[in-house]
Amino acid sequence: MKKLLVGSLIVAAFLAYALPVYLTGGSRVPLDGQPSWYYPLLVGHIMLGAIAMLAGLVQLGRRWFARYHRIAGRIYVACAVPVGLASITVGAMTPFGPANAVSNVTLGALMLLFTVLGVRSILARDVTHHRRWMLRSAALMYSVIINRVLAPIIFLTLDGLGVEPHVVDGLGVALTAWLSWLIALGVCEWWLRRTPRRETGTRSGRTAVAAA
Repeated sequence: MKKLLVGSLIVAAFLAYALPVYLTGGSRVPLDGQPSWYYPLLVGHIMLGAIAMLAGLVQLGRRWFARYHRIAGRIYVACAVPVGLASITVGAMTPFGPANAVSNVTLGALMLLFTVLGVRSILARDVTHHRRWMLRSAALMYSVIINRVLAPIIFLTLDGLGVEPHVVDGLGVALTAWLSWLIALGVCEWWLRRTPRRETGTRSGRTAVAAA
């Protein structure tokens, strides 16, 4: 319960920082030269991502919120799919350079893939693989928090190493974009491989429904 509480506080702090500017028509991303549909899609991407993060907390705390697991799971999937699609679309048009664009598109595509595989697994009553795929999806969803923490560390490190200012901007953004979700996914994968895999086979209807 303590870990869930800490996670909830981190997510709440991040959302309190990230959302207000978009609720008032502002943006942390430069909008110059973007098509008219870019900003609404960006805002939708961010808002649905926020909902998915909150639903994901219920999923991660299934021991305490078991009765809400199925509802929260459906909410998460309903948000994660458009978030992944928007990440591909908005991310491809990022003003922060091609390396960032490729990172965003890769992140969005993997989030879609993991979410779809998670849904397919639970429909097949394969609870073990459902859980593993959805944890990978959640790792990518929450990686944006790592992104915000990592950015100043990377920029300060590059500056401290004496990297030229004109290089720092592009390199810092690229390193932050890639490392944030690679670290999140890497830690998730390490944890999954470290955790003994239970042989589940075909679960009973009751077990499958509880984990859906």
